[in-house]
Amino acid sequence: MDDLDAIRQVVNQVLEAHAEEEGGQRSQARAEILIHSMHVFAQRGLGRTTVQHLLDAAQVSRRTFYKYFRNKMDVLESIYRIFIDNMLLHFHQEMRQSRSAKEIIRNTTKVYFDYHVSMGPVIKLMMEEARASSSALAPHRVRAQRIAAEELTAEISRLTGRDLDPLVMRTMLWILENYSLYIFEDGEFSAQRLEQCERAMVGIFEAVLLGGNATAALLERQDEE
Repeated sequence: MDDLDAIRQVVNQVLEAHAEEEGGQRSQARAEILIHSMHVFAQRGLGRTTVQHLLDAAQVSRRTFYKYFRNKMDVLESIYRIFIDNMLLHFHQEMRQSRSAKEIIRNTTKVYFDYHVSMGPVIKLMMEEARASSSALAPHRVRAQRIAAEELTAEISRLTGRDLDPLVMRTMLWILENYSLYIFEDGEFSAQRLEQCERAMVGIFEAVLLGGNATAALLERQDEE
């Protein structure tokens, strides 16, 4: 990848945070396998990637590889977890810095797209894999959407005074996810599609979450009878 240093920085940052939480030390060998595997998965896809391809890219021995990973899917799952954890970190930061609901919408939307673009084509592969209920990536996708939806709902409700249904925010996140796949349609990044998606997403967010009273009434949490 052209921005290998940026990928390395993200991976190392997340692994160091995990090591601190678990009271251990970050393995540089494990980090290098993850970093270089992103490029392999992006170029070859999951089906045509073998463990040997990952070994060659990271320049590590088979013994070292199996010290940290069970198979290639274990590597992809680890990459996806790093992506999820870092994405949630960015969401936290933007929500803390935003002073209005409109700022939250605009800033988190921009962060979401910018981060997906920075990860490159491998993000499309991971997102498509994570949407399969049988995939090892699926639980991480569900967890991330639940956390993001709950926090965004809480912050926007706090700033607007509306008790929004969390399902509304989950719906917004599903749209964001589809737009991210559209940006890399046919395996190629499109700056034009990115601009279109950012503009459309902000418009949808603001119309739905900050619209008039009639719209708001449809979105607010309904008391169970």
